[in-house]
Amino acid sequence: MTRRIAVASLLACAVLLAATVSSSQPLLSILSLYNEEDHLCVDFYLKNAFEKEVLSSIRNGVPTLLSYQVQVWEDRANWYDQVVKTTNYSYKIAYDNWDSVYCVDAIAQDRKETGRASNIADLIHLLCNQKKFKTCPITDLNRNASYYVTIKAAIQSLSAEKIKEVESWLGGRGDDPKQAGGLLGLMVDIFTSNAKQVEAKSSVFALEALTR
Repeated sequence: MTRRIAVASLLACAVLLAATVSSSQPLLSILSLYNEEDHLCVDFYLKNAFEKEVLSSIRNGVPTLLSYQVQVWEDRANWYDQVVKTTNYSYKIAYDNWDSVYCVDAIAQDRKETGRASNIADLIHLLCNQKKFKTCPITDLNRNASYYVTIKAAIQSLSAEKIKEVESWLGGRGDDPKQAGGLLGLMVDIFTSNAKQVEAKSSVFALEALTR
């Protein structure tokens, strides 16, 4: 009887340990797709992006890049699916030890924005809770076709060389097309590197199924 209890206890501990490890892995969830302002919009959430090692690296002065890639695909039966639109954007995260805040720079082809988060909860809400993201105009989609959305997220510490590229662009010295393209190339490169990545795919939908 004692042996059975001991074995059962070990199994319970193993299950608990597995659940703990599993729960710490990044998880990307597509929450909803809808039509707003004549655009296909998506809400999604990234869970467990900032684990202990990542936060420790940021707090120790190593800037980190969180990147998203959002793609709209046409679902084509008996043929290769076709990409309708791809959007890449990133957030550079650094820690200001003087003010004890997380500094965030949004990086995209058509915008540069800055933000601050006083704690990890605010940082997660700012970067991981993505609402009303406009993927593409509704006019880019065919009412007789079917579509789905894929989203990738990747997080990676920046090397000294990459930090210079990002800082140059954010400082206004990278507004020319060549440097802007180089920065977007940096974001794309992240998804082909050894950065920690996670991906989500929506169900197939038709335009008529989208709510306003």
